[in-house]
Amino acid sequence: MANKKSAGNTNDQSTSSADSEELTELESLRHIVFGAAQKDIEQRIDALEQQTKDSFNQMQQSMEQNTQTLQNAMRDGFNQLEDKLAIADQGQEAKATELHSYADKISSELEMAEANSKQENDELHNRLDKEISALTVKFTNQLNQALEKLTQMSSDLNSTKTDRKTLAKLLATVASNLETDEGE
Repeated sequence: MANKKSAGNTNDQSTSSADSEELTELESLRHIVFGAAQKDIEQRIDALEQQTKDSFNQMQQSMEQNTQTLQNAMRDGFNQLEDKLAIADQGQEAKATELHSYADKISSELEMAEANSKQENDELHNRLDKEISALTVKFTNQLNQALEKLTQMSSDLNSTKTDRKTLAKLLATVASNLETDEGE
């Protein structure tokens, strides 16, 4: 069996040697027939391959640069937007704080004004009540005095009325006496 393997290996080696020789001969023939043209085509293919690689590398570098530039521009734009938003937020917070403090101030002023107004109203009511009471007492006293005087005057008039009647009778008597004296 080992002999079969050795024989098979020898057979394989001779086939591969024959194939190599045929390739070398084929390459030699190709070189003779196509020689310079093949070399020129291979050089052109190599140059085209190198040119394609260079162009691809340039495009890749250009894309990387453009991508980097775009990323930087986007980052700068985002940072600027963040700054503007932060400034706007601060402005809004400041305005909100200002409005809250103004509302608190107005609220406290309204409370103070309401308290003052209530106090002033209470004081005004108290003062009016005192003045009304004082005026009521004064006018009641004056009314009582006027009633007393009226009563006194009424009684005086009643007494003077009697005197008037007497005086009138007396005057009537004097007049009639005078008439009779004149007539005589």
